[in-house]
Amino acid sequence: MSRPKMSGKTKAIWTLLIIGFMAMEFPGVLFFQKVSEPFIFGLPFIYGYIICIWVYMCAILLYAYRTNWGQNGGGEK
Repeated sequence: MSRPKMSGKTKAIWTLLIIGFMAMEFPGVLFFQKVSEPFIFGLPFIYGYIICIWVYMCAILLYAYRTNWGQNGGGEK
């Protein structure tokens, strides 16, 4: 039995999610943990960065939810 092919929308969502997870886990942000100068939205860099990535991931997951990402064509059975 052959697997159904992924649509372009599904590939895009997977790509954006993987990029978001990689950005969340990027260890390079720890270089800024004791530096108070770069600010994002008035917060120290590390907190602003995490909030921005969190909002990004929520937006991607909301888009995936709205497009019924993960449903196999027929929806619920």
